[in-house]
Amino acid sequence: MKVLITGVMFFMVFINGFGQSGYEKSLNKIPKIRVSLLQSNVSEDSIKNYLLYTFENTIFPYWVGTTWGYNGHTNVPKKGEIACGYFVSTTLKHLGFNWNRYELAKMYSKQIVEDVCDSVYTFYTKDKLHTFVRYRPDNLYIIGLSGHVGLVLKYKGLVWFIHSDYYNARGPVKEMFEQSVALNDSDVFWCGTFLTHSTIQKWLHKTAYHLKRKTN
Repeated sequence: MKVLITGVMFFMVFINGFGQSGYEKSLNKIPKIRVSLLQSNVSEDSIKNYLLYTFENTIFPYWVGTTWGYNGHTNVPKKGEIACGYFVSTTLKHLGFNWNRYELAKMYSKQIVEDVCDSVYTFYTKDKLHTFVRYRPDNLYIIGLSGHVGLVLKYKGLVWFIHSDYYNARGPVKEMFEQSVALNDSDVFWCGTFLTHSTIQKWLHKTAYHLKRKTN
């Protein structure tokens, strides 16, 4: 009887949080930090740096090893498959941005950029996009390609392309901008600066995004 009771108690402890994955524990810290930042006088640059660091070093690494799938929409790293649009919508939602990850992921790449970014720039060569990002301050950019979508991270002087790669179904990868085969395959690049005053304020206040998905 004691063994049975002990087993039940262990199971209850597990489902109530002590058995959470490292990813869940990491995500649970973000709302607490958000509240702390909201109540302090921290600059927006400091908040932006926190978001950049957290995305690169806390959220993204857990997704490495998740399989790419055309219709993949898993919400849990390394379980199921993840398509390029769902990778963008899910990881940024986990970072704390308040939107419907399903609706955002179903949009065409250009519309994803236009719906969640304040400033959008169009380039027709990979080199011009690289030059634009390289000479701007650190930030996270949502990049819409002719048949793909991903994120460009400019952080501490380095420029990375982070995306769920369809080549050999590799799934989420972080690669140097110049070495990305997926970027070479596109003849247009819609670049949206993501971490701006507006989006940082939305993150701080958990403001909901009202997406405008086109049906035709």
